[in-house]
Amino acid sequence: MKIRAISIDIDGTITYPDRKVHEEALKAIREAEARGIPIMLVTGNTVQFAEAASILLGTSGPVVAEDGGAISYKKRRIFLTSMDEEWVLWNEIRKKFPNARTSHTMPDRKAGLVIMRETIDVDTVRALIRELNLNLVAVDSGFAIHVKKPWINKGTGIKKACEILGIKPREVAHIGDGENDLDAFKVVGYKIAVAQAPESLKREADYITKKSYGEGGAEAIRHVLSLIQ
Repeated sequence: MKIRAISIDIDGTITYPDRKVHEEALKAIREAEARGIPIMLVTGNTVQFAEAASILLGTSGPVVAEDGGAISYKKRRIFLTSMDEEWVLWNEIRKKFPNARTSHTMPDRKAGLVIMRETIDVDTVRALIRELNLNLVAVDSGFAIHVKKPWINKGTGIKKACEILGIKPREVAHIGDGENDLDAFKVVGYKIAVAQAPESLKREADYITKKSYGEGGAEAIRHVLSLIQ
């Protein structure tokens, strides 16, 4: 198997539980980049956040942001969708659940809602989507509830990023810790789940780390590097 790039989630995968970047994950990212293996950050965060993180971490691959709906590479941004039904849903949620709130990054987003999971649960959001007959899906990332078009996901974003890099998705190893990494697993050639990931992700993984959060992310990157001759 030929691995030419590593795609990796941010929150919970290269961070501590409080979202601070883990030192070992940063070291492992730099090790991969030094070996000529580009790291692609793949996140539900905004494209602005992902671009800044890429600069600070020192990654050279495209960033895939907003659950796959936004790609950025060498100062060029590509958006794969627009928001319309998402706002219909959010207006209904605000009426029925006044305490529900979105991420503070929502004004900057182009590809979907991010609703804080402590203010409403994912099953309630899914029920409202069905009630309103909207063509949307809701996914619990472990940090928030991400609402988006069915065709917008990390797998779609990775495919577009690979097209930009001139490589095949099967030449990518993906590392993640949330339900929203399942779509990435469907398109890449090698799949790694960090120890605290849900069972649904672990079942699909080729490798499960022994360590969790950022330590697990570092372990995963180094495991991939060990597979590359």
